[in-house]
Amino acid sequence: MKRFAALFLVVFFSLPLFCLDFEVALMPQFDLHTEGDFDNSVSGTISFDFYPITIRGRDKIGFGLQAGAAGIKAQTLDTTPLYYGDLALTYLCRLHDRFAAGGQFYGGMWQFPAVESKGTKAMNGSLFGGRVFADFYAFPELKLGAFAGYSDFRFSPKDFATRFDVGLSVKYSFSRGILSTGGVELDDHEVQPIFPVFYSYYNENSFGSLAFYNGEENRIRDVTVSVLIPEYMQNPKVCAEYESIERNEYFSAELTAFINETILESLMVHKTEGKVIISYTSLGKRVTSEQILDFTALNRNAMSWEDDQRAAAFVSSHDGAANKISKLAKSIIIKNPQNEATQNISIAKGIFATLKAYGISYVKDPTSPFSSSETQDVDFLQFPYQTLLYSGGDCDDLSILNCAIFESIGISTAFITIPGHIFMAFDSGIDPKKAAEVLKDGRYVIQGGKAWIPLEATISQENFEISRAAGYNQWKSASKKGEAKLYPMSDAWQLYKAVSVPESDTDIELPSVERILRYLK
Repeated sequence: MKRFAALFLVVFFSLPLFCLDFEVALMPQFDLHTEGDFDNSVSGTISFDFYPITIRGRDKIGFGLQAGAAGIKAQTLDTTPLYYGDLALTYLCRLHDRFAAGGQFYGGMWQFPAVESKGTKAMNGSLFGGRVFADFYAFPELKLGAFAGYSDFRFSPKDFATRFDVGLSVKYSFSRGILSTGGVELDDHEVQPIFPVFYSYYNENSFGSLAFYNGEENRIRDVTVSVLIPEYMQNPKVCAEYESIERNEYFSAELTAFINETILESLMVHKTEGKVIISYTSLGKRVTSEQILDFTALNRNAMSWEDDQRAAAFVSSHDGAANKISKLAKSIIIKNPQNEATQNISIAKGIFATLKAYGISYVKDPTSPFSSSETQDVDFLQFPYQTLLYSGGDCDDLSILNCAIFESIGISTAFITIPGHIFMAFDSGIDPKKAAEVLKDGRYVIQGGKAWIPLEATISQENFEISRAAGYNQWKSASKKGEAKLYPMSDAWQLYKAVSVPESDTDIELPSVERILRYLK
């Protein structure tokens, strides 16, 4: 008997635990003796089984170590325990998610103790037998079943006993119970860097994809995939839901997350740990597993140009420094009316003069992905207050600054993009139907129920009319080739919510009124 146990342990521990379906079974049974002068009796068997081989999808071949005891009773013998142990070979055929059937062959040793009062000697011998069984999966780890079998307790010169037995079984799988990590696997994933300025955008829009494989041996239901990045999220965000997934089926989820504003404090690129949470119901049991993933948060000035409208996230009408410029410009125009067609154009002229007096200048960025058309590359965009602090920026920085200033006093703006360049336009305040009559120079664009006036922000040290002419001429030239696009800020904000940071309310040295008035002439 010891040799059988030693052989079982060697085989068991030579296999990696993750490949084993390891279970314990309790099998009470009724024994009908057909050989030997014994009464029918009740016995019980405990079995430790593992299934290292899977065939035909979910059928299994397993090995087991069994031990049991039976009460042997005869007319001349009181009830006396018969002990036995064996090694078993099992074939399990999974017929359905809930049902399985199979057969088992076993062989081992038995021992009957001496009974001094009856004058019987201790006996032992070999044991052979088999059984067929049927199981019902109550839960993934718990099976309830019934079986019928035959056992031959051999002893020389004749059999000690033979019996037919029927019984019930309760089987618990450790690998699908307390040792289970879930059968759904993260098969593949692609995670894009997180741009802090788009933190609200990610609530509805993907920044990566996940692919899963249902490795459970049955269909799973009520599947949810969630993501949690503890550094920037308070609660998990559900990314995908499925009513059911068949076994061996792949399914996917697009990464979305309800990220909070604290990510705007990110001044450096850094990695943060998050987790993907998969939850589903398997045979009536709710299963939850987690997969750890690393996420990269870029700095808050980072942006890529897959969509030109993305720059709208930097155009905040609540930027403190930009508001100081707009209020100053508007107050000067109110006190010093200009001979322009509308108040909007007059204020635009005042803003241009104020920025010129402030000393804003164009600084070309030779590495800008926008100018090189490398839309996937990461660009560095300045918030309006930063452009004012640095007294300059490239075309996207100056366009963002101008749009923020205009929007802060209620004048609608738009981005205009042409190959390799971005500039801005503002609402003239004129009914499009009357634009030709009022704006006789024809330097306007009709779109979305507004008459827009293009403005080239990079020539901030010229005069307002030159900036207007340059903006319109670029639009006209690119439009003829079908290469010019105008994106109203209000539309862009529907996708990319404008963000502002506390540092924007910084002190800047405003130009004198006298200096601004000189540039208004």
